[in-house]
Amino acid sequence: MVPLRILVIAFSLTLAQGYGAGAGGPRPVRTVETLTQWRQLEFGFPTAQDRANAQAAGNLVPENGTPIDVQPQYLANGQTRLFTTIPRFVTGIPYTLATVSATQGRNGPLIQPYPSYAWHNANGEDCERITSAFRVAITECNQMWVIDSGVIGTTQHCPPQLLQFDLSTDRLLHRYRFPNNTYTPSASLFITPNVLVQDPPPRGTCSRTMIYVADVSFHGLVVYDHQAQTSWRAENRFMYPDPDNGKHTIAGESFFLMDGLFALNNDKRNLYFHPLASASEYVVPLSALNNQENWANNPEALPEQFTLLGRRRSECAASAIDGRNNVYCVTFNPIKLFVWNVNSLYNPRSFGNLPAKSDELQFVSGMKVVRTPEGQEELWLLSNRFQKISAGTLNSNEVNFRILRRKLDDVQGGVFFSNDEDLSNRLVFN
Repeated sequence: MVPLRILVIAFSLTLAQGYGAGAGGPRPVRTVETLTQWRQLEFGFPTAQDRANAQAAGNLVPENGTPIDVQPQYLANGQTRLFTTIPRFVTGIPYTLATVSATQGRNGPLIQPYPSYAWHNANGEDCERITSAFRVAITECNQMWVIDSGVIGTTQHCPPQLLQFDLSTDRLLHRYRFPNNTYTPSASLFITPNVLVQDPPPRGTCSRTMIYVADVSFHGLVVYDHQAQTSWRAENRFMYPDPDNGKHTIAGESFFLMDGLFALNNDKRNLYFHPLASASEYVVPLSALNNQENWANNPEALPEQFTLLGRRRSECAASAIDGRNNVYCVTFNPIKLFVWNVNSLYNPRSFGNLPAKSDELQFVSGMKVVRTPEGQEELWLLSNRFQKISAGTLNSNEVNFRILRRKLDDVQGGVFFSNDEDLSNRLVFN
């Protein structure tokens, strides 16, 4: 009897051939499109006086701003609201969570502070405000979770916190400050929230929500139980950077960055993760993570629950998972947008290579899969040429930051085409 896996791959090859040259002609190639771009960030302000005050205080140095994350919100009126984050790696950032406006500035579209300019804490003196937002996550509950590291530069001004906003009113619903036993001040850096709503609408109330937070620099994972309003820390050797992958090369430029746990995705059963300085992908069951008692006495408990899935040819930064458990990421060297399904082995022969312009995908630090009002899923990406920022070679006369999008219907439909010579046309397992 022929194994099912072989039959599925054979079927995909047959189906793919039907899209080649012939009566129907070649299938159009789906690619990644740039929606907006900047040479340098353009900060908008409520008033001219606000801008003058920020400039006088040293809180407006546009060349210091680096966008990290992207998150679209589809509105009922058919428009799209687009969020981005600008963490305070250095000073000179007037606000750190923003929306992208339709107004064009000299270097790109103006961004505007979210939810208001008054919410932003320029110098770390008011922990009731937002100090340094790294990434966000919008849930099916029309709510946005924001991870605020509380760090400016290398100084921990405020405890890291999660903020939950109602996107219908842009009002704060909930604030959770992480307790001291979950982080180490000025050593930890909370950067990525991965959200699992266990009781989604229309039947659920969105109260049973788990959030998994990556501590990139102190190499750990923090689990937040929203219903119980408590959190705990888990650590494992797989969350550490790999010294052999600490040197990164993107578009011919190299830099060193020993970042640990970086990207998180869940399929409601498992958490898939990788450090930035690594070419490996790992997995841990949510059943182990979600039980607080497992970690009460030792954050390094249950090492046997963490598994190496396999290795890529290169490091990649942000990643995202779609509704059919396809995981997307962009490798550094070579620059490739690839897709892998969690039901297949993790190795290059199971990866699908999706067409994209490599010069537009230089260090993808933000990535989301978003469902449109029509029920279709899209991949959104933010690239920022971080290799040039690290090397000090960023040129403000060139396009440096991009927000990009790719529809996923061809991938989720089962067949896509690789432009990598050593990959066959193959089915992404659903």
